[in-house]
Amino acid sequence: MAEKATALNAFEFFDSVVTSPLPPIVACFGSDDYLRRESIRHWVQGSGIEEESVRSFEGEEAAWRDVHDQLATRSLFDDMGTRIAIVRNADKFVTKFRESLEKWIESSPGDCTLILEIQTFPANTKLYNAVAKKGKLIKCTPPQKASWGNPPDDKAIQQWVTAWGRKKHGLELTSNQSALIVERIGAVCGLIDCELAKLALFKDAKGAVSNDRVAELVGGWRTQTAWEVADAIADGKASVALEQLEKLLHAGQTTVGLAAQISWSLRRYGVAAQWIEHCEKQGEKVSLGIALEKAGFNRFDMAKSEARLRRIGRARAKSLLQDLVDLELKLKGSHSNEHRARMAFETLIFSLS
Repeated sequence: MAEKATALNAFEFFDSVVTSPLPPIVACFGSDDYLRRESIRHWVQGSGIEEESVRSFEGEEAAWRDVHDQLATRSLFDDMGTRIAIVRNADKFVTKFRESLEKWIESSPGDCTLILEIQTFPANTKLYNAVAKKGKLIKCTPPQKASWGNPPDDKAIQQWVTAWGRKKHGLELTSNQSALIVERIGAVCGLIDCELAKLALFKDAKGAVSNDRVAELVGGWRTQTAWEVADAIADGKASVALEQLEKLLHAGQTTVGLAAQISWSLRRYGVAAQWIEHCEKQGEKVSLGIALEKAGFNRFDMAKSEARLRRIGRARAKSLLQDLVDLELKLKGSHSNEHRARMAFETLIFSLS
């Protein structure tokens, strides 16, 4: 079963109403931690289940027998007798107990729900199809464009920023303000929510915040410094990038978190280079400006972006996409240790200098 036909995007899910009867299983999957957590919160609160009937398990330590006991034991505090078991960070749990999960879904009772919070959930697996058939799939990844490199869909994210700011924080943001937030923060929904909470402290009686205040407050020095690191890397200024990186790490940031934010910025140069090559193969001419705009750069910063792409060069920009994938794999595997993670990230910085 194709993912597009079954998975509901988290942005859409937040606007929906949780209806009864509850399905036996819900999979909140995708790359964004905040969207996964918010999807679980929306589901539990919308279900109307008493807190005593909800229990969370840590996926790296949980055993199937314990999770199954929670699902099978009727609560004394809930008249409906419904139970919810939440398995957080469930990637290893799913790998270890996949067969048990598949069997349970086939014969699960109608008075309990298992919620899996999982980063990677391939659509070609038997378990995915079982959840699609009998449960609910919530895709917790910011919307992406159906174009080269699948860059974030900034317009869709901006619309969510406006709607989420109004719904959760009582803000009335303009489209330009939402665009500025996405430009400065990137497609990182948890950080965006933090910025919205900060802006809510300065809203007027109608929920509005001045443009000057938004420009002053959004990002903070840590976010601004992370952007400076990305710009320094693109400019080939390795010493500046390393100096700013050191400042962020001393302030308590982690290499893995910084790499995710900075990679999003650098990735756009690779997408632009691939777009140019794709157009040329089709016999079409495309300017650097149009390619960069397609990749997610804003027009007001186009001159700097063009200069940076020219410095990086097309061949290097194209290989940058694979380099960033390789970096992510290292940070999740062989270089997950903070010291080794920093070494891997610094290697990338030097390769672009």
